[in-house]
Amino acid sequence: MTHRRKIFVGNWKMNKLPQEAQAFCEVFAPAVAAVKNADVGLAAAAVLIPGLTTRYRGLQWFAQNCHWAASGAFTGELSTAMLKSVDVSGSLVAHSERRQMCGETNTTAGQRVAALLGAGLQAILCIGETLAERDSGRWREVLQEQLEQGLAATGIKNWSAALGSDPERPLLTFAYEPVWAIGTGRAATSGQAQEAHAFIRGWLINYFGNDIAQRLRIQYGGSVTLQNVDELMSMPDIDGALVGGASLKPDDFAQLVLRGVRNA
Repeated sequence: MTHRRKIFVGNWKMNKLPQEAQAFCEVFAPAVAAVKNADVGLAAAAVLIPGLTTRYRGLQWFAQNCHWAASGAFTGELSTAMLKSVDVSGSLVAHSERRQMCGETNTTAGQRVAALLGAGLQAILCIGETLAERDSGRWREVLQEQLEQGLAATGIKNWSAALGSDPERPLLTFAYEPVWAIGTGRAATSGQAQEAHAFIRGWLINYFGNDIAQRLRIQYGGSVTLQNVDELMSMPDIDGALVGGASLKPDDFAQLVLRGVRNA
């Protein structure tokens, strides 16, 4: 099995004021400072990022969204140049909440990915099925459609761009987030998560070829907790976690990361 460096990212969503973010980092950053065999990051609201990125350099910082245009009349959006100016590592793309509430599509997701990779920034592309799609047995079809349409919309022909310059930290990461397990407390079982990750890996092998596909990381995101992180991270195709609610408390998220990296 190809060794892939695990990546744990806490998604704060629309939470925390600047003083709360700093208080979190004062506890969390030293708690995970000894982690050298995995990447640890936080996806924060844009107003929180300046200052945190320079003060807490041991962590990776991610935006929660990024536009594909270099500049222009795109109210509320952020460009890659803006993100680079505050030293972020990259951005989440097409989180299920943005797909559901903000009109994100597979096409716009692909355009965002292309902009990030073109700027040398990491893109964490989120994919996942709803409860109705899972229960109807259509989850493979849904994931394939999101992957096919999203990657086609990038317009990228040479996918070595997905790897970047650091062999341990490819620029493109996928986050499988079953929508029915986000914030519901109903996590996918480790078997369900591994089955979905293995399907995604197989699809990526067909699309990219084995060499690139085996190096790209696939995170699991969907009610990851201290109770299930050990089993989830022991699965062969799960390369880390995109964590929502459990990332809001520094002690809890630090414990989750430290337990997760035991399987790194």
